[in-house]
Amino acid sequence: MIECRRASRALGALAKSYLISISCFIFLINDANAADCRWFGRDAQKAIKSHVAALQRLEHEASDRTKGLDSRPFEFLRDAAKKTTAIIADPAALKDEEGLERCRNATRPIRKICAGSAQLLVDVLEKHVANPKPDYDKPQYAEAMAACEKLMGLKPLKTVIRGTD
Repeated sequence: MIECRRASRALGALAKSYLISISCFIFLINDANAADCRWFGRDAQKAIKSHVAALQRLEHEASDRTKGLDSRPFEFLRDAAKKTTAIIADPAALKDEEGLERCRNATRPIRKICAGSAQLLVDVLEKHVANPKPDYDKPQYAEAMAACEKLMGLKPLKTVIRGTD
């Protein structure tokens, strides 16, 4: 009988320790998720800012090309922009960004915005490859790129491609 009581007390103590461990684990998981929400914008900016700057350089070169100042063909610029777009629009990172809806404070989908802007640049360069005087929505492109640049803390460009130069 005494051994049975000792066994039940030991089992009760073991159950309490498991319960405490699980509670602590749950609190740690919630803190980790909150930290992801808190620092998401900074981390996304750190991850893609150099690639957005590379897109700016490509856009500047394309603008120079339309003026006859750059010798690189639009095909080269388009292919370089496609590579950079693929880095910005990383599917795994975009999927993580979809989870931002669970965050308490509103967090902008930085990668999604910049990936859309990068794809617009690729589309514009594709049109330049097909036609020396392409027709596309310059204000839409300029607005999209300006939004991405603002999120990255970069100064918006003034180029022929955007219709602002």
